[in-house]
Amino acid sequence: MVIVGGGFSGTLTAVHLLREAAPDQVRITLIEQHPRVARGLAYRIWDDSMLLNVPAGNMSALADEPGHFLEYCRDIDPAFNEGSFVPRRLFGDYLEHTLHLAARASPTPFTRLRAQAAAIRRSEASSAMEVALADGAVLVASQVVLALGHLGAQPLRFADALADSGRYIGNPWDYAAMDHIPAGQPVVVLGTGHTAIDALFRLTSRDEERKVFLLSRRGLLPKGHRTLPQAPATTAFPSYLAGLPPTTFAYLRAIRRQIRIRQQQGYNWRDVINALRPHTPEIWRRLPDRERRRFLARVGPWWDIHRHRLAPSAYRRLRGMLQSGQAEVVAGKVQEMQAGGQGVLVRVQPRAGGAVRELEAAVVVNCTGPDYDISRLTVSPLVTQLRDQGYVRADPQRIGLELDERYRVIDRDGEGVPGLHYVGPMLRARYWEAIAVPELRRHTQTLARHLLAPEG
Repeated sequence: MVIVGGGFSGTLTAVHLLREAAPDQVRITLIEQHPRVARGLAYRIWDDSMLLNVPAGNMSALADEPGHFLEYCRDIDPAFNEGSFVPRRLFGDYLEHTLHLAARASPTPFTRLRAQAAAIRRSEASSAMEVALADGAVLVASQVVLALGHLGAQPLRFADALADSGRYIGNPWDYAAMDHIPAGQPVVVLGTGHTAIDALFRLTSRDEERKVFLLSRRGLLPKGHRTLPQAPATTAFPSYLAGLPPTTFAYLRAIRRQIRIRQQQGYNWRDVINALRPHTPEIWRRLPDRERRRFLARVGPWWDIHRHRLAPSAYRRLRGMLQSGQAEVVAGKVQEMQAGGQGVLVRVQPRAGGAVRELEAAVVVNCTGPDYDISRLTVSPLVTQLRDQGYVRADPQRIGLELDERYRVIDRDGEGVPGLHYVGPMLRARYWEAIAVPELRRHTQTLARHLLAPEG
C-alpha cells in the first residue's frame, strides 16, 4: 500500500493503518518529497507566533482519544489546557511523534520514502497500481492513497503583468521571499482570509514600520474565537432545520433565526455554528448542484469568516494593527496591476463605489487561497497526469474531486477506480466540512478501515 503525501492527511492515514492492520495484512510506504513528514503547509512554519486556530482540546489526531494532543502539550508545559491555542509548529512535532510511536508499536512493515510521485497508472500486467517516481523508480501497490493537500494558490489573470517583474509573490506560503522585501516598504496582500492574515503577521513581525493593504472584493475578515467557555454542542440534527426545502436561503434564514433565539437566551452565535459542524456534510448532501453554486457565490465567504475563526490572541493582534493603521482593509475589485520604477501600482474599484483608488507597494502577495479546480491546475504534474488520463475528475462546483463512499476517486466515465483513493481538503466537494483537523481525523480513520476491509 502506497500513500502519496506525508502532510496531515497522509500521516494520519498511515497512523490508523499501523494501529489497526492485522499482522502480515499490509505493507505501507509513505511518499513525501520534503525532509520531514507531518509538515503540511500549516505545520511547516517555524515561527511560534503562528498559532493553531482551534484550541488544543479539540486537536487530537485520534478521534477516539480526545485528550491525546493535550497530553502531549502538557508533557512540554503543564500550563497548557484544553482552551490553549498553541503554536502550529508544536502540532507538527506532535503528528511526527504520533507516527513514530505507531510505527514502532506496529508489526506492520512501514517505509518512509523521500521522493516525488510523478505518475500513477494501472499496471498493464495486473490489476495493481504503479506509482512512478520522479527519479525513474516504479512502485507497485494494490492500493494507493492520494493525500496531496493544497496544491497551489488560485491563478489571477490580472497578475500576469507582474509575472517577470520580481514584484509578485504567487506562493502565499513563500515566507523566504517575504523576508527579502526591503524593510519599511508597503505591501499589497490579495485576500483577507486566514492565509492573508498569516502573511500580514509574517510581513510585519520584524518590521513595525511596514504598511500592509489587505485587498479583497468584500473586505471580509475572519472572526475570533471566544475567550469565555462555550455552551456544549448537541449531537442530534438541528430540529429547526428539519423539513426545510433544500435551498441555500431557506437554511440561511433558519440559522439566523436560531442565532437570534440563542442570543436572547444568553448564548453566542458561535454556539449555533459549532452545533452545526457535525451536520454540515448532511446539509451539503441535501443541496442540489444549483443550490451549491448559489451558496458558494452568495453565502460562502460569510460562512467561512464565521466558521473558520482566529485564535483570540491573533484576533486581538489583527485588530490592533488595523486600529494603528499599519494594516488597512480595502474592499474592491482589482482593475489593473502595473510594475514600474521600484514598485507596483494597483488600481482598485472600491466596492462602495466612487473613484478608482491607486495603491502603491513594493510587492504584491497572492493570498486568495488554495486552488481546488483540478480542471485548470498546472502546478502538480501528478494531478495533471491523473486528470488527462481520466483517472480523476473535478466535481461540478470545481472545489475538489469526485469520490465514492469508499473514498475511491471517480474517473472520467463516472466509475470508482479500484485501488485509487483520496483523502484531504478536496473532500469538501463531497462533504463540504473537510479541511479542519476534527473532520479530517475522522476521514483518515474511516479510509484506513475501508482499505483494510475486503471490498464487496
